[in-house]
Amino acid sequence: MPDGFVHSVKVPRLYKTAAKVVQSVKEEGASLKELVYKGNHPNVNAIYALARETLQKELRLDYVLRKTQILFKEPRLDPWLARILITELFRKSVKPSECKPIKTILAYEKELREAYDGFQESEAASSENSKVQKPRYVRVNTLLSTAKEVITSFINEGWQCLSRKGNYSSFLESVSNLEDDTFLQDIHIPEVLIFPHGTKFHDHLAYRQGFIMLQDKASCFSTHLLRPEPGSVVLDMCAAPGLKTTHLAAQMNNQGKIYAVEMDEKRFNTLRETIQASMATCVEAIHADAMTVNADRCPNVEYILVDPSCSGSGMVDRVDSMYSSTECPPHRLKSLQAFQVLLLRHALFNFPSVKKVVYSTCSLYPQENEEVIDEILGDIGETYTLLPVRSQLNDNWLNYSSLEYKCKDNCMYARPKVDLCNGFFVAVFERNFDIPLPEYNRKPKVLKKESEECNEYLEPPSDKMESADSEPCKPKKMKKKKKHQSAEESANIPAEDALDEVIIIEEVPKKKHKKSKRQKTEVEENTEQEINKSTNESVNEGEALPEKPVKKKKKKKHAKKHLD
Repeated sequence: MPDGFVHSVKVPRLYKTAAKVVQSVKEEGASLKELVYKGNHPNVNAIYALARETLQKELRLDYVLRKTQILFKEPRLDPWLARILITELFRKSVKPSECKPIKTILAYEKELREAYDGFQESEAASSENSKVQKPRYVRVNTLLSTAKEVITSFINEGWQCLSRKGNYSSFLESVSNLEDDTFLQDIHIPEVLIFPHGTKFHDHLAYRQGFIMLQDKASCFSTHLLRPEPGSVVLDMCAAPGLKTTHLAAQMNNQGKIYAVEMDEKRFNTLRETIQASMATCVEAIHADAMTVNADRCPNVEYILVDPSCSGSGMVDRVDSMYSSTECPPHRLKSLQAFQVLLLRHALFNFPSVKKVVYSTCSLYPQENEEVIDEILGDIGETYTLLPVRSQLNDNWLNYSSLEYKCKDNCMYARPKVDLCNGFFVAVFERNFDIPLPEYNRKPKVLKKESEECNEYLEPPSDKMESADSEPCKPKKMKKKKKHQSAEESANIPAEDALDEVIIIEEVPKKKHKKSKRQKTEVEENTEQEINKSTNESVNEGEALPEKPVKKKKKKKHAKKHLD
């Protein structure tokens, strides 16, 4: 089989368009009919029929992809196009073509047909309306113990540790088949252990003593890929509740310095409790707005983790509703994106000693992922390189960013239905010290309250919160939206069931000019320009409003009476 695709022959437009439609429906909650019939596509009936059938056979197609491991064997094959072509293969057969994706599907036709026919309809009936049930992940706190010691401890309790398989698709099969008394050591992050869905640890001695942390595998990837060396200086810009911060401290073996920043007082207290419980002594918690933190306050920073507030569309407990068109409105995604770009740009341009910056979200929306990275790529020039995550994971992964964006497939996705963990996105930037940092131009507005992190939740020892590590925080009651808001401000209006996150931008107060009718008439006739100048200065420093021409009243005699 070929190692990669060179698209000398284009994919037929029908298949390419249908694949984009299905992707938009599943990832963005778009309407199938609206996408097809309002998109001015040729042959809309054929596109609609093919996309509709692909969506209807979602469970069967997921099974076929897992069983044949075709996406792993052919990493350049687009997963959405693969679904379309497999559907077409069993509808009326795909016509032979020199197009690489079609040739690949036809080369695997026998395996695909066996998997397709072997799928039991009863499986679809039993799981059609169920949520994605990810296993229970725990992270060994290597500041207090080793993975080997903790594994031995679980074995002594009666658990059976299954052997790991080198192939990721085979490993996923083992994860999905975990039984009540079995567990696995993760294939990517050795300090992560995987237990059957529903396993309880809140009352377990290892959890209460801090030897294990209840943290999803997906949220470990950002720190795993940042991987600062012992003795380094690290900045965690959105640190609460502290699971990623303490993971960084464990990677560094408490040698070096970690600045953990959190603005919200309640979450800051949670951050300090997590740090103390994990014995992460190299961490300095900072109660401040991340946008005010720079190289003067946190000197010699070499590694930065940027994990900002997001829609939380990747959280497993919300997978059953994440495709609803009302889940995260476009205007809110746009506002979140504006804040995310602002924070990432601040990290990249304000720390001259930084070697590596990782950006991550628990979102599956490209607006918060690829589009953010693309905008940043237009700013950084050659001062940073976007590292290909594929090589950092030894090509032992399935889901990457879309080739349709400037970032190509250099970033990684964790997708719940495929990777059996929370949805996540990670991008890694590496500094090129041969090129000086460009001048940083920040918007004149000042952040008042930093966004709360939505990617993970520190679970309290309570049976009522058994699934809290995968559940979003409850949204706080927000004040009524003001008439004039910045992009960052509107991001703080949560959608229904949105995660607990607050992004508040301090508005520059406008001066109220209380004038009598007599004074206003004098202004209109004599001092309009002076008042305009004063108003300009009070609205925003350095941004003057254009002067309005003086409107002369038709009845001049009436004005003269007042002047007299």
